[in-house]
Amino acid sequence: MNNIDILNILLLLLLGSVTLSCLPSDGEENQITSNDINYPIDCPEPTFLYCQHAFNKAMNISTDLTWRNITQIETFVDRFMSQSKDNHIAACKKRRDFYGCLGEKYTTCINRYHLLSKVTDPSMMLAAYLYPAFWNGFDFACNGGFTVAIYNNETYDQTLGTNFAQCQNQYLNSMQNSITNLCSNTQVFMSCVQNVYINAGSSRMGWFACEKARSQYANDCPNLRCLLLTQ
Repeated sequence: MNNIDILNILLLLLLGSVTLSCLPSDGEENQITSNDINYPIDCPEPTFLYCQHAFNKAMNISTDLTWRNITQIETFVDRFMSQSKDNHIAACKKRRDFYGCLGEKYTTCINRYHLLSKVTDPSMMLAAYLYPAFWNGFDFACNGGFTVAIYNNETYDQTLGTNFAQCQNQYLNSMQNSITNLCSNTQVFMSCVQNVYINAGSSRMGWFACEKARSQYANDCPNLRCLLLTQ
């Protein structure tokens, strides 16, 4: 994905006045706008950097990595959590510490509009979108989806990683090729990750994967839903 494509995607998301067409589960079209634009973005940068540094250190991630390196951070965290139940619980504790470190500024600091305001290189705009998506999905895995995750063996099935990567790559490609179809692209991605687990025989983890994807990427698509499906 080149810089122009990334720039187009993020500019589309940035403009709060631009509406996106989303196809909800009942089949009716709905015009929506970004929710994030309503939040203040007065994040204390020294605190933000300190909390990210502390999280990285606690997770044994390079402390040189910041939100601009979110793909490296996310890859490490996802791989760590998928190894065992103990790792999942340990990572959730580190997420809680990061949340506590930022306190009332958590929402403003991980807000994509705060991050976009710091971008000077267009190649970093995608990171500004992926960083809050990472924390939103992390939050779900450690709260709303926590019980489902730790009590299903499929959560720690290392053989499914390639399938998830394919879903992720398809999603990014679809965003590159059809950036105006944010919600329909996200719905396809949600179904893709859900089917990975359904095909592995776990409808509950299918719901978990779908809901995690929804919490990550469907902030601008409030009508998207995840259902407990079977094969």
